[in-house]
Amino acid sequence: MPDFAFASCLPGIESAVKLDVASRRPELKFAYSRPGLLTFKSPRALLPEDPPGSVFARVWGRSVGAASDPAAAAIQLGHVGATRVHVFARDPDAAIDLTPWLSLGPGGPALDGEVVADVIVSPEGPAWLGVHRHEPWRSPHPGGGFPVDVPEDAPSRAYAKIEEAIAWARLPVAEGQRALEIGAAPGGAVLALARRGVAVWGVDTGELAPNVLALPNVTHIAKKVGALRWEEMPGKIDWLLLDVNLAPQVALHEVARLMPRLRDSLRGAVFTLKMNDWAFVAELPRLVERIREMGFRDVRLRHLPSNRREVCAVALM
Repeated sequence: MPDFAFASCLPGIESAVKLDVASRRPELKFAYSRPGLLTFKSPRALLPEDPPGSVFARVWGRSVGAASDPAAAAIQLGHVGATRVHVFARDPDAAIDLTPWLSLGPGGPALDGEVVADVIVSPEGPAWLGVHRHEPWRSPHPGGGFPVDVPEDAPSRAYAKIEEAIAWARLPVAEGQRALEIGAAPGGAVLALARRGVAVWGVDTGELAPNVLALPNVTHIAKKVGALRWEEMPGKIDWLLLDVNLAPQVALHEVARLMPRLRDSLRGAVFTLKMNDWAFVAELPRLVERIREMGFRDVRLRHLPSNRREVCAVALM
């Protein structure tokens, strides 16, 4: 008997999810879609630990089906063996009262190995139910989010992007370390790292926000990455960041020439790969291989909550 997988995602990128699943998990056939939610038919039974079929999925798991109200949901979820229930809106920007659904079980962050029931609520129609097992590479929070407190003086959403990447990949970013960011302006990620006590060199022809540039542990190199010379970089860098408005292949090519200088001290990198054309989705396996060729042993991709038409690649040495 066939089974179904579900994927929640940022509303508007359903096409990316479908393309990615078709490439990574061709045995799964697209079945159903609403903004922020897709299902796929599987020829075999799925388990809660079934691995995600797309890096663009915020939450991925085995589909349980639709429920018209919390009472119906309680009956359907009674056999899945979940010890935690994550209730979240299909569209995070929609105004929905989730209170009636919160009585289905304990919420809060999931623990590694825990079976989680997912209740995806929308303003119209029934809620969608699913189940997954929490693993370290998943978000422990409902809806796949990473709660980030973005300060009012953050000059861009890059502040949230780097904080989400650190939380998702559990990166050991610490005070006293050094970072080099390519494509730093106006300085959202620079501010986040600097406030963690990291010394940051930001490379960009654009200006950094005055409050960022004024920080004593921030250095601005006003150049394009293609013009950056090895001697202009500090001798030791722990973290490399890349967030430029270039095609992913071009951006990674520019980074590759810097690696001989960085490789000996580098702990890891956070690359924001632009997906301005969804055709790039098919290139993701090749992009991962290109990053590995630079000397990184562990490369993981994830469409983070603050990402739009882009995907985050975390690479560790």
